[in-house]
Amino acid sequence: MKAFWEYLFKEWFRQVGEALLVAFLVTTFVFTTVGVVGQSMFPTLINGERVLVPKWETWLVRFGLTEWRRGEIAILKPPEGTPFATARFPVLGFSFRAFFIKRIVAVPGDEVYVERGVVYVNGKPLAETHITDRLSPWPDSFPGVCYKEGRMTRIITQQGDFPVELLPAYLRPLKEMLLPPSKEVLDRSRLEESCEVGRIKLRKGYYFVMGDNRTLGGSEDSRTFGPVPQEAIAGRANFVWWPLFVRGEGGFRLNLRPLSPPPAYLEVPPGR
Repeated sequence: MKAFWEYLFKEWFRQVGEALLVAFLVTTFVFTTVGVVGQSMFPTLINGERVLVPKWETWLVRFGLTEWRRGEIAILKPPEGTPFATARFPVLGFSFRAFFIKRIVAVPGDEVYVERGVVYVNGKPLAETHITDRLSPWPDSFPGVCYKEGRMTRIITQQGDFPVELLPAYLRPLKEMLLPPSKEVLDRSRLEESCEVGRIKLRKGYYFVMGDNRTLGGSEDSRTFGPVPQEAIAGRANFVWWPLFVRGEGGFRLNLRPLSPPPAYLEVPPGR
């Protein structure tokens, strides 16, 4: 019996344990892959594709040696309590907070807002031709902010209209990052409630993320749950590696491709 257990340990448990340890170290410190679920990053990514995520970049950011850049595609956990962020594990049935895949639109220190479907970063409208060449963004604005008698009363997001005193926890950082209202809105608020598209000044350690699918209901992102903290970002998608081939108009074509920031994000002036 002793010989049997020694054999089982050496030939099975030890080898399986070593394989699991190596897999853990690789996916934690070297790279991992993530599957795209849904169409929130269409037309850049489509449902069923898999992307490569270099994990060493995540550790470099956490140690303060580098930063995430505008235009990069992030793998992130949405804030606790975010609507529709909870998924159910197949067969076993337990719930978990799923990872989202979104584009980093603005970084700490940036001023950002969305007006009639156009994203403005540090006062510059983004010419997001990588999106608009394939679809027409829904002309929404974010964030909507209302004032009465000089005091903030409501914040309007993609998810709904929230009285300030009833803001969910995941939107409180957004409230703290809103810039003061314009003088016109402040003056009108003395007579009646007045609303405008607010401006967000991202504080240190926070990022504004959006899906590329800007059609109505196309993406749940910072327009729903506000800016996300750096620790919520698990990595950057830098390469599509699966499927190897996809069917196009002229037949099958190679699908392998890098995921570099679009030119519009490289032209943004630095935040103040």
